Amino acid sequence: MQKGLLLSLFFVLCFSCKKQQNPNTISKKGSIQEEFSELISYKKLENFASGSGMTFYNQYYYVVGDDDPYLAKIDNNGEIIERFQLWDTLNMKNGRINKKIKPDFEAITTFPSGKDTLMLIFGSGSKSPKRDVMLTFHPSTKSIDTLNGEEFFKWLKTEANLSNKEINLEGAVYDKGFLYLLNRHNNDLYKIPEKGIRYFMHNASIDSLSILKYNFQLPSYQSDTARFSGATILKEKNQLLFSATIEKTDNWQDDGKILGSFLGKINIDSLANNKPICKPVFNNDSTRFQGKIEGLKGEQKADQLFIKFITDDDDGSTGWGEVIF
Repeated sequence: MQKGLLLSLFFVLCFSCKKQQNPNTISKKGSIQEEFSELISYKKLENFASGSGMTFYNQYYYVVGDDDPYLAKIDNNGEIIERFQLWDTLNMKNGRINKKIKPDFEAITTFPSGKDTLMLIFGSGSKSPKRDVMLTFHPSTKSIDTLNGEEFFKWLKTEANLSNKEINLEGAVYDKGFLYLLNRHNNDLYKIPEKGIRYFMHNASIDSLSILKYNFQLPSYQSDTARFSGATILKEKNQLLFSATIEKTDNWQDDGKILGSFLGKINIDSLANNKPICKPVFNNDSTRFQGKIEGLKGEQKADQLFIKFITDDDDGSTGWGEVIF
């Protein structure tokens, strides 16, 4: 009887431990504990370097690369339709801007401009002043304007309490009167009212800018934490979709070994909930997807969420793919 009691206690403990496992964590063997995002398709995007940010406008995707001087307009099949020059092309090699002077474009979002729409494009800010870059692109006129990025990043670092080594913007989205910026170093999200951004754009003044800061806990793999790498808005659900990647590196200027990507959702109306839904991305053969997802766009179809994405594979190439979340 004592032996039976001990066995019963053993099974209760095992079941209890299993229930307490983090559903977002992947074991070191690569097995999935619970849910995951499954890859549908993936290919290389021809003649575009280091894709690192994506937004969607009028049925086309607009993509920036961290060392590509062009903004690419891409159709639903992943074909480049048009390019717009954002940066000087003098210091290029093999289609890439020299790392020491690259603007490190990492985030792009649409932003209302009267009856029109423009796009805000951000450098990462990870190397000041070279990467303290902020541009606008107007799709209707194809014009590009340079904003006072140094002043904006100086303000952001002060208000968010970030050192030069801690700032690394990776995502930007606009929704319902607010600009949201995602910082990779600490998985912070910054909520900035549209009014202040608009005043800054027209007056080059930070006087009307204000900020709310939120921090999020993301999953880990092999003792490393996933960190924000891209964002978009899923308007149908009032959610911010994000990508997060794990990369073996000690700083935000040098690339490291890519250990995989995650996709997740943050409810815009409950930003104080700091543990969002987050799923690892796997190939359809149950192996880990090794691409570094840095830009995305979601589309809800019935009860399924399809996400188009780009990857920056750190060898100068850009990937184009789709998953079912």
